[in-house]
Amino acid sequence: MLQLMRKHARNWLMKVVLGIIIVVFVFYFGSMRGDQETETIAMVDGSRIAYAEFRKQYESLLDFYRQRYGDYLTDDLIKQINPKQQAFDSTISQAIILSKADELKLDVSDDELKFSILSYPAFQKNGAFNNDLYQRALRYQRMTPENFEAIQRRDLKIGKVERLIRESAKVSEQEAYEIFRLQNRKVNVNFIKIATDTVKVNEDPSEETLKAYLEKHGEEFRIPQMATVEYIVFKGESFTETAVISDEEIQAYYDYHEDEFTDNGKVNPLSKVRGDIISKLKSIKGVDAAFEKATTAHDTIYQEENFEKYAKEQGLEIGTSKLFRNIPLSGEFKGIQDLGEYVFGLQEGDLGRVFSDNKGSYVFRLVSLKPSHIPELQKVLKEVKDSYAQSSAIQAAQKKAEDILSRLKSGADMAKLSRKEGLKMAETGLFMPGPEIPQIGSSPDIEGALLEISRENPYPDRTFFVDGSYIVMMLIGEGTLDEKEWMAKKDSTKEFLLRQKGESYFLAWLEGTREDMISTGRLKILRNVEDL
Repeated sequence: MLQLMRKHARNWLMKVVLGIIIVVFVFYFGSMRGDQETETIAMVDGSRIAYAEFRKQYESLLDFYRQRYGDYLTDDLIKQINPKQQAFDSTISQAIILSKADELKLDVSDDELKFSILSYPAFQKNGAFNNDLYQRALRYQRMTPENFEAIQRRDLKIGKVERLIRESAKVSEQEAYEIFRLQNRKVNVNFIKIATDTVKVNEDPSEETLKAYLEKHGEEFRIPQMATVEYIVFKGESFTETAVISDEEIQAYYDYHEDEFTDNGKVNPLSKVRGDIISKLKSIKGVDAAFEKATTAHDTIYQEENFEKYAKEQGLEIGTSKLFRNIPLSGEFKGIQDLGEYVFGLQEGDLGRVFSDNKGSYVFRLVSLKPSHIPELQKVLKEVKDSYAQSSAIQAAQKKAEDILSRLKSGADMAKLSRKEGLKMAETGLFMPGPEIPQIGSSPDIEGALLEISRENPYPDRTFFVDGSYIVMMLIGEGTLDEKEWMAKKDSTKEFLLRQKGESYFLAWLEGTREDMISTGRLKILRNVEDL
């Protein structure tokens, strides 16, 4: 059916049919999107939380992470961060806090609102509120002053509740001293290293042994599903020279991005940075123009099914790339959001939608899909042998380290035992516990264990794997605390602990309030975050 429609798209009758389909599509699916925006995802005390509130939070979080991580924000990292869950929890939490604010009759006065806006850094110029900057910033965000003030009043009310809960936290001098002691405690440790590459293992395993190892650890050698794509790239830099930049655009960019042009606290005049602004705006317009060109190309190729012909006629090169499922994109596609997942939902030969990054836009089609599989032993024989040898050595070193630790706990002398085993005992010297352990290496696990051991209990409960070696440790001494330093830092330590305790109080209060509101029916979650 689609092929028939493409071939006869120039026919007047087919154009009428296509027109009817487009109208139906716009009205039907447009109304569905509108319904989704207004759909209720939760109820708090009878007040609805619309999908649009969640969506706004979600998009703001995505923008934040894009600015923070840039090209490093891969699909895999997004899954780990899970901004969708964060946005959902934040939306529900804000509604809970606002409900409690109403219960407590907490409100925001006009003077409080006015002060917060006048103090807003983004609306200030040379340390004072600038109304033109305020109005321009709101226009840039497509927001009226009334809308912004309503949001600001809402945020101030939420802040009042948070401060009320946090300020209920109290800290004693003894609590502060314990924190100071942990932060400033120095320890001295004896240790033994059992390097995995010094442990003797079976160096020539049989084929049956390797087959069994591959069968047990097959996922380590699995080759993921692979997609081969062809693509045409439209680079933004190809369109920058033709971009026209107006004086009004230059002025607006200068006013709104003042921090980009500040040296040693002083803002450079527009005349000095005008060239840089023009280059930035041309780059932005170039990327926009590349997207429009790519969209036109996509529609033409889709209509006429002429990927190679179109590229040849336009003098464009067709690139080829291989993508692997669940492996971060690299090369030219690195940093393009959602492409990795999208490709594997296509059928071979399908033309994909236009994707863009900060350099340009891409039109691509899927050439082939190869399924994920675990290869036969002969194809990965060396890799399996190496992995088997490494695994055997690690197990042997761990077993030896655990045996030494057990004998030490039973009363053996570390120096004598190390000599007997042909190992070297070393000493770290006094140091303050942190992720980096002197003469041992980086180990957050050891850092945590050092907080637990004492003169009465000098051995950790387990051994530690660091940089190819298993470590057995014993506490042999501690440094003395500087009482003068404690007196000098007492107040700042109490303030630090008070902030931490206040945050803990608030999170516990919020979680308890949420559970209570759910159990009493005041909070009703109507949609799962996975479905949003």
